[in-house]
Amino acid sequence: MHALVTGATGFVGANLVQVLGEAGWQVRAMVRRTSSLVALQGLAYEPVEGDVTDPASLAAAMEGCDGVFHVAAVVADYWQEDRERLVRVNVEGTRQVVEAAMAAGVRRLVFTSSQAALGLPDGREPMDETHQFKSAPEVYPYGHSKMLAEREVLAGVERGLEAIIVNPAVVMGRRDTYLQNSRIILEVARGRLPLVPPGGMNVVDAQDLAWGHLRAFERGRPGERYLLAGHNVTNLDLGREIAAVLRVRPPRGAIPPAVVAPVARVVDAANRVSPRRLPLSGDLLRMGARYWYADNSKAVRELGFSVTPLRATIEGAVEWLRAAGHLAG
Repeated sequence: MHALVTGATGFVGANLVQVLGEAGWQVRAMVRRTSSLVALQGLAYEPVEGDVTDPASLAAAMEGCDGVFHVAAVVADYWQEDRERLVRVNVEGTRQVVEAAMAAGVRRLVFTSSQAALGLPDGREPMDETHQFKSAPEVYPYGHSKMLAEREVLAGVERGLEAIIVNPAVVMGRRDTYLQNSRIILEVARGRLPLVPPGGMNVVDAQDLAWGHLRAFERGRPGERYLLAGHNVTNLDLGREIAAVLRVRPPRGAIPPAVVAPVARVVDAANRVSPRRLPLSGDLLRMGARYWYADNSKAVRELGFSVTPLRATIEGAVEWLRAAGHLAG
């Protein structure tokens, strides 16, 4: 079996390249000319230069492929979001991938969406695949772009494409070379998170997520969403788990919900005048005060999705960060 992985040099994509190789696939990794290949170190793959916004490069990359795993995306950054780029890559790029897959006669496409595409959470109730994005685009630009990208995939399904959507929760683990999701580990290690936002999240192991992609290709129903989620945990409990693995002082507590809004405004003001990026933004604080819990029962039932213990996921991430020189031993 031959697969194309877009976004192969990123956190999710690199773990997927590893898992596909372990499963016996021949993997073609789409890389941009400026891409760092550090995340793919030690893996077997065929590099192919291209970009999801370039139809010609997509057509060449998909030639002879049985499956396409479309992982490439502009990921949320609450310090600065280029909305035009979000649409160009996440939405229009996905449209180009769908068109190229149909033209190439690819057997199946697995699209890496996000839990964000389901919209903002309602209280503490875990969201499932039926949850709908209801916010104005400017409230959550990243989530809105992923929701629109899903529509492009579903339009392809209506035209006969066998495509499955997977919605990862917050990913943690090895090969996070851009350190976006590992930031919380680094901040706890440095003692820079004495207090955390009062909300919570769902954490999924990067390797579990990669295997979930493969199971979606093998067993998923075209046109269906699958939440690839792991453990629902409060921000405070996650910080304490990380601190226990690192053997450092844990966060002292959570910011009282009533003061989140005024503190966020202060942080926004500080970021505007700071000569360097602070470890927190107002939007990240506001989003962090919500409970991003997720229900993975559909993926477990239909895909055979399995979940690594949270402590083991954190230990793996810390081990990789130390080996990569991002964290002292």
